[in-house]
Amino acid sequence: MGKTQFKVMVYLLLSSFMILSAGCSHQKEGEGNKNDVSIQTYYFENKQAASKEAQDTIGTMPEITDVKVVNSEEDLIVAVKPKHLERFQLKSLKKKIKKKIQKQNPDIKVMVSTDQKIFILVDQLENKLNKKMDRKDIDKEIKKIEKKATDEA
Repeated sequence: MGKTQFKVMVYLLLSSFMILSAGCSHQKEGEGNKNDVSIQTYYFENKQAASKEAQDTIGTMPEITDVKVVNSEEDLIVAVKPKHLERFQLKSLKKKIKKKIQKQNPDIKVMVSTDQKIFILVDQLENKLNKKMDRKDIDKEIKKIEKKATDEA
């Protein structure tokens, strides 16, 4: 074995050791992600528990690639990005999502949209919720989004 082959072997061994050791590092049990606490607080303070529950439910659906959800006292807006092939069955997909959400929250009016513009608006509102919006502002923003969704439909 020549010097260059030896150097290459040592380099490969060290590289694989570093990759394996980096992959094996993990958090201890009981240590949560610091972001989990802030996200839970944000949902609790803005009464977005229904949104969080809906987002968890829809996020597990294989037809969906991304989901954004925001709610007020009486309205819940769900904006989803379906997988490419699911675009042929948008009507049945919306119906399926709405049925799941209404089963979880029967007293809230649910609106489901696959429109990209609505998705962006809901995402922006979701980000604004981190900045301590009060309930009236949230209701106002949700009404604006609903109006835009019905106007374009």
